[in-house]
Formats: sequence, C-alpha cells, structure tokens
Amino acid sequence: MGLFSKFTKNNRELDACLNRVANNAANNYKDAAQEAFRDFLKRYEELLASGQLNEKQKTYYEGMKTLYEKELKGFKH
Repeated sequence: MGLFSKFTKNNRELDACLNRVANNAANNYKDAAQEAFRDFLKRYEELLASGQLNEKQKTYYEGMKTLYEKELKGFKH
C-alpha cells in the first residue's frame, strides 16, 4: 500500500501544479501561470532525479511539459 500511495501523492502534487497553470492561463494571469509552471518543472525534475516516477507517469508528464511549454511561450506582457 505504501508504494502506491507514494505514486498517488506525486501525481497529486504534479497535477495540482498543472491545474494552477491551466486555471491561471485560462484567466489570463500570465505571471501566475508561468510561476505555477516553474513550480511544476522543479517538482517534476526532483521526482525524476529521485526515481519516484514510473514510465507511464514520465510519459504523461513529459507530454504535459511539452504542451505547456508551447502554450506559455506566447505569454508575454
């Protein structure tokens, strides 16, 4: 049970960051969206480095990273 709850916790952390990115981007809060994305990237890299993400999670979050990198590229004042 501990192993699965560990992955669930990580998913929730990363998903919470991505939700903040999406909500802020949808509301045109550019700075907040970029800050939330930086939080996601930092936590994602930490989890990758510590080996706490399985292959399915890596694939999913790498895709989300690519998606938001493209979307937030045009977010400028």
